[in-house]
Amino acid sequence: MSSVPDRRNHYGIAHGREGVWEAYSLDFDLAVQGRSFEEVAEGLRKVIATYLQDAAAEPEPARSRLLSRRVPLRVRLMWAWHFFWFALRGRKSDVDSTVWLPVACPT
Repeated sequence: MSSVPDRRNHYGIAHGREGVWEAYSLDFDLAVQGRSFEEVAEGLRKVIATYLQDAAAEPEPARSRLLSRRVPLRVRLMWAWHFFWFALRGRKSDVDSTVWLPVACPT
């Protein structure tokens, strides 16, 4: 057994503008807020890592239920539509930013 933990990308969305940012985990239905993209990206990584650690410590069947928790389909579809619309209209510098956010965490 390796002493180096495996790393897996979990997927999220960061949305905001200068001074007001939110990031959402699409894998585990978690969210964080912050003042910058960097702050929410790091915050989401920490929240996911803590969530995985806490879920792994739970007995079955709670562990499996927690590790298979996902964002509701309607929320995933909303973000898919948001990205589609963003691609159609193009980026405008004075508009809110939305960023696809892969988050590498030990699993």
